[in-house]
Amino acid sequence: MNGLGPTMALVLVAANPAAIALSLTWRPSNWDHWRPRVVLATTIGVAMLWLIAALADPILEGLSVTTGTWRLATALPVAVAGLRWMLWPAKAVTDEPRAGIQVALIALTGLLAPQLVATVLATAAHDGVWRTLAGVALAAGATATLLWLRSVPTPLLAVLARLLGGAAVVLAIALGVDGTKTI
Repeated sequence: MNGLGPTMALVLVAANPAAIALSLTWRPSNWDHWRPRVVLATTIGVAMLWLIAALADPILEGLSVTTGTWRLATALPVAVAGLRWMLWPAKAVTDEPRAGIQVALIALTGLLAPQLVATVLATAAHDGVWRTLAGVALAAGATATLLWLRSVPTPLLAVLARLLGGAAVVLAIALGVDGTKTI
């Protein structure tokens, strides 16, 4: 699984922007107030993921883990998240007491999910930091766009979240096989 395309696809399905956007069952009434918070939260998430990608080799070295072992270990959380998205695409937030804060926290926690952090470490150490950064930018851009617009119909988001969940399972198997070969 080398190359820009597979790396970006793996990071995108580990993030699953459709599942993050599906977490919002309501449309916030104060659009102008919460949109800057979405941008800020997405920027913070991207900065943290880029820092993790840049420090992937020292982090894995500090953990005394080889790249192949980490890729094999990363397959499990990606597969579990993919299965969850296929069966239950989102855990919906149904109230709107502080819409801007909730939307920003949904964006930030979605971009710092365990499967995505593990994937960023695995791809940065194996495929290179720049390819991983491109995948993070794609995933964050898709997430921010879906949260910003929130005009995509909920049934369509559910189908897209399930499709990305299925792709996550398939790519997790490929990641596990690749990690096993590397070991």
